[in-house]
Amino acid sequence: MDESASASLPSARRPFSINITVRTMLVAAAIVAVVWAFVLARSSVLTLFLALFSALVLDPVVALVQRRLHLGRGPAALIVVLGLVAFGLVAAFVLISPLVSSVADFVDALPSIVQDIRDSSIGSWIDAHSQGPEQVQENAKGVAEGIANAAGGLLGVAVSGFSLVLGLVTAVFLTLFLIMDLPRLVAAVDSLLDPAGSERLQRIFPTIVTAVSRTMLGNIAISIICGTIYGLSAWALGLPFPLALAVVAGFLDLIPMVGATVAGAILVLTALSVGLTEAVIMLLIVLVYQQVENYVLQPTILGKAADVSGFLVIASVLVFGTLLGVVGAIIAVPIVASIQIIVRELTARRRTEMAALRAADIGGQARPPP
Repeated sequence: MDESASASLPSARRPFSINITVRTMLVAAAIVAVVWAFVLARSSVLTLFLALFSALVLDPVVALVQRRLHLGRGPAALIVVLGLVAFGLVAAFVLISPLVSSVADFVDALPSIVQDIRDSSIGSWIDAHSQGPEQVQENAKGVAEGIANAAGGLLGVAVSGFSLVLGLVTAVFLTLFLIMDLPRLVAAVDSLLDPAGSERLQRIFPTIVTAVSRTMLGNIAISIICGTIYGLSAWALGLPFPLALAVVAGFLDLIPMVGATVAGAILVLTALSVGLTEAVIMLLIVLVYQQVENYVLQPTILGKAADVSGFLVIASVLVFGTLLGVVGAIIAVPIVASIQIIVRELTARRRTEMAALRAADIGGQARPPP
């Protein structure tokens, strides 16, 4: 056996080994510690995230107050935040009592409403051909009991839970301070970037703020319009609990794609408990309003701020709804719109280069051979 073969034999039989350095172990331990700290402080992290989101939503409003009243950033932010808090307190004192009683009455009457739907002509036909109405009524009883228990638990927390009040106050002050310090924070990040990165930040940050603010405020405005129209229609048709139906419709309309459909179905089914004619009229109102919302209100109010595909809307609602509940489903579209803006900016150069290569390739193919 020659020397090269004998030298390669021990290396071929050498056992497999993994070398882990101290630096690798420290990095892994640091990652585990950060993840564990995030899990332990997830409620605080969620509060910080929602405060940052609220600051981005309110930033254009604060800028508008600065321009109109010729104030500094701090006083303008204080006016906006305190104004929203005052409006919320006044609305709570004026609307909470009738709203809670109306929703409670609606929940109590939900099984009887389902029974009225079963007793209608369409409901009787469906009842005779399937077991669906019995299951719906049983589910309605369960939903009523669950909502009642949840409402009782929430009321108990509202009465005796100091942590709830503390959390709300903390969120308000976090939002206020973030709005005040937002330009300073952006400037601090900008100071760490090279000229190209600084130019990119200055270009995309206002676009992100506009997308988040206009999408969220526009959705709230559209939901208020939806709840008002549906509530007035329910009151005019003599439907039971029009105030509760208006609030439910407006809240569900905040959820993209699926919320408006669910709200319309609830109103039509409730109208069916009154009569077939009322149900048909309510169905026509829902269909007409949905067309107006999709083709008039959303393009006018939202513009191109929420230029997100339907697939991404539904996927974001599912993902963020799973992570953050109803709040996540509501804020999913502004978040995805912001991510889409960042991705477009980061890939702009690559897309330009690929477009130029494709154009050159097409030009080369179109040129006749010599």
